[in-house]
Amino acid sequence: MKKIKFLLYPVSLMYGIYTSFRNLLFDFGIIDSIEYKIPTIGVGNISTGGTGKSIVVDYLLGNHKKKKKITTLSRGYKRNTKGYIKASESSNAYQIGDEPFQFFSKHPEINVVVCEDRRKGMNIILKNLPNTELCIWDDVFQHRFVKPGLMILTTTFKYPFYKDEILPIGNLRESKNSAKRADIIVVTKCPIDLSKKDKESFLKSLKPEEKQKVFFSYLSYSEIIKSDKDKLDINTLRDNEFILVTGIADSSYLVNFLKNKGYKFKHLRYSDHYNFNKPSVNKISSLSVNKNILTTEKDFGRLKPKINDRKVFYIEVSLEFPDEINEVNFDKTIEQYINKD
Repeated sequence: MKKIKFLLYPVSLMYGIYTSFRNLLFDFGIIDSIEYKIPTIGVGNISTGGTGKSIVVDYLLGNHKKKKKITTLSRGYKRNTKGYIKASESSNAYQIGDEPFQFFSKHPEINVVVCEDRRKGMNIILKNLPNTELCIWDDVFQHRFVKPGLMILTTTFKYPFYKDEILPIGNLRESKNSAKRADIIVVTKCPIDLSKKDKESFLKSLKPEEKQKVFFSYLSYSEIIKSDKDKLDINTLRDNEFILVTGIADSSYLVNFLKNKGYKFKHLRYSDHYNFNKPSVNKISSLSVNKNILTTEKDFGRLKPKINDRKVFYIEVSLEFPDEINEVNFDKTIEQYINKD
């Protein structure tokens, strides 16, 4: 492993130099980064995935969709289409991407837009959706041609960016110093019983800027599982073995949640944003005869259309804060930005 890292070091060094030089061009205004008059919140990370960006976006949507007319703008990662698309009832996960489809399915009252070119996407949003009062940009940290009014950076408690290295040696998309661009850092996937000592130790290593606010959070899994038609108590899974299918960056938190409940299941693990092809669907179908299939909310949009003769359930996950003060302060920070003018 050390030998491989040594061989990859020159590539990692060159990539780091490239991304740092690119960032300097934006920092010094040599390349324009456009800001907008309407409130815009960006959510992103420095790592390649699995830091809980979408869960933070989902939290913001849940908290503000009744207060503001919201439009989300995403790239639509791994979709089979290109260009600007506004989600509609006929949209699916393969057309707009699994995460935007999840947002639209869960929050049908908001506008969900995908466009690789964020600047082009915003121009069309401002023209075609003029009633938008808040725009939330998903996975936008490296898309510097647009500049959000408030930038949220996510990093996990277990694998924080400050312990990582730049691609391909590690999982960082750019230098650790890039974290300075964030206004808020949300530390995700913390232990529920996170101690004050552990928080202080983490903050000491994180070394946030004076302007930055840091919030600790954890994942909370629902006690209800859902299909396209039914809702069941999760304890209905207790009596019989089921098949767990995941295609996310880190499924360990869900696996541990289910194991701690004493459930018996076979786990079929696939790569993040996995496109369920015929061999994988056949395998899932053959193993799930007379068994329920459980998957994540994100995977459901990609898996369910491929398996019509099986009962497929998904479990929702939400962002929670270890203490009430932490949550109140996070919500207050967001509210102050949205309503500052």
